[in-house]
Amino acid sequence: MDDDTRSKDLTLPEDEPWMSHGFISKIAAQVSLPYRRPKDGVKEIERRNGSLVVRYVSGADCLPYGKYPRLFELWACTMIKTNDPCFDPETNTLHLGTTFREFLRLIGVQVGGRQLKSIKPQLERLCKCVYIISNNTENTSQGVNFTVAEKYQIDWLRNEPQSHGLFENWVQLSQRYV
Repeated sequence: MDDDTRSKDLTLPEDEPWMSHGFISKIAAQVSLPYRRPKDGVKEIERRNGSLVVRYVSGADCLPYGKYPRLFELWACTMIKTNDPCFDPETNTLHLGTTFREFLRLIGVQVGGRQLKSIKPQLERLCKCVYIISNNTENTSQGVNFTVAEKYQIDWLRNEPQSHGLFENWVQLSQRYV
């Protein structure tokens, strides 16, 4: 299950608009986080696709759910695969901009409405989530366990960029997640 699929030969079309192509992990393409909030305070779910089993375990009040954690994973994977400057491969740090508006623009979400009340908690839940992945057959057992993030800093409760740094909001993704 240790498959480093980061391609050094990735070529993006130059005549296509930005983010016209997105990337997602093999695991997320086969199984994904819940779309709706799990009932009764469930903090763990299991998704299956053939012999692949992914168990999502919450490290927060509940599991991440809905479109925003999925969108963040799509955006993060795309930034990693395309060597975007907002991702630092040496530290596995994904820079989220200096304001919430900037972050919304980065992930392609329209600015306005009440997104802060829904996106910020979902991103925090995703950062605290643990993935337990196994692919067992009759003859072999394979597995890997990891958290999404090693560390993170999210401070979007101001309207203006901070003056002491280009990126103040960030997520240091775990190596296994990357």
